[in-house]
Amino acid sequence: MSLRPVEVEQVVVEAGTRLVGAVVQKAWCPLPRLAYLEMRVPGRSFLLCLCAEGELARLSVAADRFPTPGEPAPFQRWLRQELTGFKLKSAEWREAERAVVLEFHREEEGTRRLVLELASPGGLVLLSGSQRVLMLSGDGLAQRRGLHPGAEWAPSQPLAPEVLEKARSAPSRLQPEPEDFAPHAQAAERLLGQKDRSSRAESIRRRLSQPYRARLKRSGRTLEKVRAEAARGPDAEEHRRLGELLSQNLHRLRRGATEVTLTAYTESGMEEVQVKLDPKRGPKEQVDWHFHQYKRLTRGVEQARRREAELAREVAHAREALEQLERMDEAALLAQAEVLLVPTGEEGPPEGRPYKEYVGHGGQRIWVGRGAEDNDTLSFKVARPYHLWLHARGQPGSHVVVPLEKGMEVAQEVLLDAAHLALHHSGAKGEPRGEVSYVPVKFLRKVKGAAPGQVLYSREKTFQVRMEPERLERLLKTRHTEPSPS
Repeated sequence: MSLRPVEVEQVVVEAGTRLVGAVVQKAWCPLPRLAYLEMRVPGRSFLLCLCAEGELARLSVAADRFPTPGEPAPFQRWLRQELTGFKLKSAEWREAERAVVLEFHREEEGTRRLVLELASPGGLVLLSGSQRVLMLSGDGLAQRRGLHPGAEWAPSQPLAPEVLEKARSAPSRLQPEPEDFAPHAQAAERLLGQKDRSSRAESIRRRLSQPYRARLKRSGRTLEKVRAEAARGPDAEEHRRLGELLSQNLHRLRRGATEVTLTAYTESGMEEVQVKLDPKRGPKEQVDWHFHQYKRLTRGVEQARRREAELAREVAHAREALEQLERMDEAALLAQAEVLLVPTGEEGPPEGRPYKEYVGHGGQRIWVGRGAEDNDTLSFKVARPYHLWLHARGQPGSHVVVPLEKGMEVAQEVLLDAAHLALHHSGAKGEPRGEVSYVPVKFLRKVKGAAPGQVLYSREKTFQVRMEPERLERLLKTRHTEPSPS
């Protein structure tokens, strides 16, 4: 349900009149096919949204933007470097090529163009004044279009006339409100913006739920087998009973016999019992075999019952986590938009990031630095100022970061989860208790010349943590194998 050609044309025509002269102040690229430009005209700032994401594709004026997860994408840095301070000079809709071209100008810098490509695979391309690609963003765009930095940009293959005519025949659904600053652009955001947020929030929910659903399925299958093993107690008792009965009647057993009928004295009286024999075993071996089976099954039952309790806890935790994820509202889900940057799959994302990733209470992601240099990268390049930073007090160890949404308070259970990981990945590993300090990332600083991983911080809070083995075990099982770069 992306913007129809007639709707894109309405928005672009409006941008070419009402928005011309607006100055770019900031830029964001939270996802590969989504960018925002904060722009200003005299007396007003507005947020221009450029989205090339399939059915959500649009050019619009948005009221707010998606949070930028983790370290800024290269395309975001290029947008800020190349467009900040530039004025919008023109807007053009190339209908046949399904491309919106925004031209920016600055006296001392010249011209830059930002292209929103809506044809599949879709993406964003930043061009120099000579139509050379400075940077591009969008999964598959470089490969499918043969684009790379330094190449000369050319529009995609134009649509066939009959396809173009059919697309143009669809009427506009935009409902502009005259009192709006940019009526058609704001109407475009009303049409698709909430759907975009809801769609991405549900995608985040599905991705966060995936490891729990996989664990629930896997542990559920194993639990059935373990319960069957744990239920073999009566089989063990039967072997013990037969072993005792045979030991009392050794004189009646003969090598080569396949069966013997013996009299058992029970609480209800005498009972004739037929016992199968192995003809290859002697009398004593028959008895020993039954007692051996009794001991083997008894050990198996005990182990199975312990494993059954562990699996039952895993299943209960997975179900609880799924219930918590189902209760998470849209804002809380979108605060973890970085999950949209990694490929789907139960095995987790591939290697690349400087941290291990765990999932804490309520689906909250927790990042743990891999080593000294990775600690620096995590704390000063990946983490945002409003994220929460933790470290085992007085111990060498990994930096731990809880990526919170701006203005969000950390939940007590999440804080305890992160503290357990901080102690586990420190010199205090294996100790029953330890102290953990925590502070917003903005209060960290790096001393020039200090060794990798060494930082100074202020305004920290410190608390004593008593290690809970079950909590730590649950956290360690949530680790993604190797996270990928943003």
